Amino acid sequence: MRRRAHPAMTFVGSTAGASAVEFALVLPVMLTLLVGMSEMAHAIDNWRKVTLLGRTVADLTSQGDSSDPIASTTMTDIMGASSAVLRPFGTANVKIVVSALGVDTTASVTSPRVCSSIATSNAKARVTGIASDLTIPVGFNTNGNRYVIAEVTMPYSPMVGASLVKFATGSGTITVSSVFPWPVRNGAIHNSKTSTPEVTMPGGAPCP
Repeated sequence: MRRRAHPAMTFVGSTAGASAVEFALVLPVMLTLLVGMSEMAHAIDNWRKVTLLGRTVADLTSQGDSSDPIASTTMTDIMGASSAVLRPFGTANVKIVVSALGVDTTASVTSPRVCSSIATSNAKARVTGIASDLTIPVGFNTNGNRYVIAEVTMPYSPMVGASLVKFATGSGTITVSSVFPWPVRNGAIHNSKTSTPEVTMPGGAPCP
């Protein structure tokens, strides 16, 4: 007479449903990877566009216009380029500061001088004088040199995981920023000590 296997032994030896169990274990990991990759791609795209905006603003400003100082309407148009460059990201909280800088190695061998500056309405223009928080870039550190710098900051809101970001930062957003120095392409020469042209921001004065 054939003996019946003990139910526990039958359960141990059974392979029915093994695939379903394995899938249930792997699914959360797969979903986490998918969401993480999507979030990373979204964040990188935002960072890339902020970087592109900084470069665009610096490049356009360095070309100046027919006015000296550069016309306010020209700078408004240049800063308004953010809506096109950052699309599909919103621009309401984007802050842009553009400054005209001069290199005076007799005053500082590492930091440039802010000669004039302008900012969007939600940002603050730089104060004129030696900018101790900036370093003269390599290639610009020639006495009398003039260049412009565009600083762009934007809060990035993650598609997922905002609660974790809020726990870490207290705001639920991550600040994305870019700083772009750019040589002056077209401007006026105001200082007999240098042959380098400079662009003066609206309402500002040339470098001393």
